[in-house]
Amino acid sequence: MKINFNKEGLTGDNLKLVEDLEKRAADLPDAPSKQDLVKEIRSALKGFVKPDGESEIDMNLLSDMLGDDDSKSIKGLRSALIKQGETITALQERSVKMANENPLAAALEKALPEVEKRMAAKGNDKSEVKFNIRAAAVMALGNTIDETAVPQDLIESMAMDAFVKKRRGVQYIYDIADRNVVSELTEYRTWLEEGSEQGAFAIVAEGGLKPLVSTALVRNVSKYKKIAGKYIVTEEFTKFRREAYAIIRQLINDKMVRDYNAILSADLTTASAGYTGSAFDDTFAAPNDYDAVGVIASQIMALNFIPDTLVLNPADLWRIRLTKDSEGRYLFPVVTTDGQTSMLGFNIITSTYQTAGRFKLLETGLYKIWEEPITVRMGYGITVTTATVSGATVVTNVESDIDTNRMRVIVETFFNDYLATNHIGSLVDASFATVKAALLA
Repeated sequence: MKINFNKEGLTGDNLKLVEDLEKRAADLPDAPSKQDLVKEIRSALKGFVKPDGESEIDMNLLSDMLGDDDSKSIKGLRSALIKQGETITALQERSVKMANENPLAAALEKALPEVEKRMAAKGNDKSEVKFNIRAAAVMALGNTIDETAVPQDLIESMAMDAFVKKRRGVQYIYDIADRNVVSELTEYRTWLEEGSEQGAFAIVAEGGLKPLVSTALVRNVSKYKKIAGKYIVTEEFTKFRREAYAIIRQLINDKMVRDYNAILSADLTTASAGYTGSAFDDTFAAPNDYDAVGVIASQIMALNFIPDTLVLNPADLWRIRLTKDSEGRYLFPVVTTDGQTSMLGFNIITSTYQTAGRFKLLETGLYKIWEEPITVRMGYGITVTTATVSGATVVTNVESDIDTNRMRVIVETFFNDYLATNHIGSLVDASFATVKAALLA
């Protein structure tokens, strides 16, 4: 393909570029594709365009010098040159605008090649990158940070340090309950329990009347519950603060699990029996915490249950472990076997989810939990703001998430928890003070 340029008046970089284009065009077929033309033009321009967009080449001038040929190739070359010129002009304008309007952005733009080089280095080659920027005039207060020229990775690196979570209480409910995770939960869960008995088997004489014996079944039922919550985030935050958003999602999901365990623990306390009194009442001269636990164990075992786990608040655990006899010696009937702490033969669970001053003693595996996996959904909604005017509720504002550039994330799960009627008494939640007061002679 042959292209005739009008070189009259061209000097310097413009002349060199035209000669290079003529040479490259000579090696192309008579009807080259647009992609081939653009490829050759970009190759020719490599030596004339600087990284900051500065160039002495006038692309619009070069397109006018292509002549009057109306062939497809000439038109394609002219179009490609004009497009390339617009790109260079935009780069130049952006560089000038940043230098005039934002000294900080201009300084960052200038330092970015070195920053990227340092961040890409391996091992001990990574070194500190310092920015020495001073204000040339009075600085306005209250402005947001202009991060226009800062790459996303650099923002995350500067903004995020090592993440440290808060310490949380031990979630013990799964250690003592019979937990079942199912793909889908029904609205009601029903089961049969053994009812009352009548009559009894007996020795019968020859020809004697056989006694009537009967038993009953009782159907019990439990209805589902749902725990749910939502949070709202902007699209920019999820897009440009991915590391921070990942941490927030982790924290929100963790909070959901913690709140769920707190609700289960409250349900467990509601299902628990209390201290009903025993033959030990009014028989101890100076009852202590060990006596209170032992008496509750006696109450549970009298109903033919086998208590195996004691749940304590940390404050109560250490008050019990520091109990002394009349001569100042620690009673301390606490042992550790295979990493499991036990007291009076019961496994110990220490958790701040257990109310201080109270304790639970129980047979594990009888409290039932059926639950679905946690689901997370994202979508749009509306926020309605109301106010009370003259005793009436009036809508003052309605905002749509899609209009305000944000989205809602809903985290939820369905569950069903219960203690069968025939297992009431296997779980006791009692107050140390109440039990010791009953035992005091």
